[in-house]
Amino acid sequence: MHRHRLPLAATLLAACLSPMAHAVTPPQPAELSCQFQATPRPDGQVSLQFKLSNNGKRDLHLLRWGSPFEGGWFGPFVKVSAPQGELAFQGAMRKRGEPSAQDYLNLPAGQSLTASLTLNDAFTLPATGALNLKAAWHWHDVMAGSKPPRPRDRHQGLDQPCGEVSLTR
Repeated sequence: MHRHRLPLAATLLAACLSPMAHAVTPPQPAELSCQFQATPRPDGQVSLQFKLSNNGKRDLHLLRWGSPFEGGWFGPFVKVSAPQGELAFQGAMRKRGEPSAQDYLNLPAGQSLTASLTLNDAFTLPATGALNLKAAWHWHDVMAGSKPPRPRDRHQGLDQPCGEVSLTR
């Protein structure tokens, strides 16, 4: 009778542990890198270009809310300072419900994506002078190894630094 308990116990232990064995570890900050550039234009506008790279070995799905990859200024992901002090963000802010699959950005392993925006769309810039720009945001949800969406109560976020740029207009 004791001989039958060991295989049964081993089977039960394996069944209990199997979901843990398949659990996906959240992405680490080193898996994502970001760079951005700011280019003053003759018309007084400042163009921003963001490049996000997946340096890891896994495809990632990133909830694009509040990032430059959302396609507009729906969050203050750039801080702008002039000699007079920090400039106020004037872009839109959104309240959100549950995300859909379309709200996620797919970034395959080893790939990069770019986004372009105009700084003047979210900040009132002085006509001339020095500007210091610092880009950073929080990915509200980052997934590796599974398909989006994921309910808000299970989101796993990640801070995304993207660098600092100084320019004179």
